[in-house]
Amino acid sequence: MEDIIHMTKTNIKANHIKIENLYKSMFSEIKQTSLNLSDEKVEIIYLDDKNQDPAIVDLCETKFGYVVGYWDGYSLSEIEESSDLMRALRIFKKYAKKMAKNLKRYASHSMG
Repeated sequence: MEDIIHMTKTNIKANHIKIENLYKSMFSEIKQTSLNLSDEKVEIIYLDDKNQDPAIVDLCETKFGYVVGYWDGYSLSEIEESSDLMRALRIFKKYAKKMAKNLKRYASHSMG
């Protein structure tokens, strides 16, 4: 039984639906965002035509494990590595939540 559990969803591609659902739940109210999925990389990008280096959170699969990156579009950059995919997905979720919160705050200030 343990082998079956271990074998399921052991790469980014196998988690695409989970990642898509996360994106929809956090970014449904935020316009101008994009979710890009590939077999070895996932990224959520804020499509900001005023910023050549827009906010992004990404998760990349490497030979050595997983790298999660976060860039707020202005000054804050964070990178975390993990050999465990489930931990990397939790980190990705944490940064996605942070990005969504910042974008909602930004949107409310730019409207007022």
